[in-house]
Amino acid sequence: MQKNILGLVVLGVLLVGAGAYIVHLRGENQQLKTTSTVPAPAAAPAMARSDTNTVGGRTLTPEQRRAMLEKLDSRGGATHYVWFATVPNNPEASNFQKQIQGVFEEAGWKVHSNRPVTFGLKPGIFFFMAEEEPPDYVQSISSAFEAAGIQATSGRGYRQFYLDKKKENPDWKGFELNDGQDFIVVIGRKPEEQKAPES
Repeated sequence: MQKNILGLVVLGVLLVGAGAYIVHLRGENQQLKTTSTVPAPAAAPAMARSDTNTVGGRTLTPEQRRAMLEKLDSRGGATHYVWFATVPNNPEASNFQKQIQGVFEEAGWKVHSNRPVTFGLKPGIFFFMAEEEPPDYVQSISSAFEAAGIQATSGRGYRQFYLDKKKENPDWKGFELNDGQDFIVVIGRKPEEQKAPES
């Protein structure tokens, strides 16, 4: 009888502990949901390098948006398409991609796709051009990033590079560029802050 009562007491304590832990996990889950939908912090000072110098998430300043728009503006001209790839499960990268996409859309570009990156990727922004001699409209993207002070690692001839790497190793992971796709803009996670050397 005493063992049964003791067993019930232990079981009750375990159930209360488990319930408290579940409530704690729900609170953490709710906190994560709220923080991932919180608006981006206020814009940094003019032309601050959004990819490394902001505290928290990367944010395009109004000046950066204007600088990019000047280089990308295709309103009233030919319709251009933009292809994105973004690291998944990273609210900061997703938010920054949406900001950049918004500039392209404001400039009159159509978003063709934004696919998830399915392999390990270094931090930062990457701009891979399909051909060695890309069309002017593709080169305007490099100019837009440069004008806004956004560091983007870029490369030409990526279509052939991809095919060569796949021939060497069929398991190699990269970005396959479809027919008619002249480039891809890849948004990786935010680079780590560069610490100033100690004196």
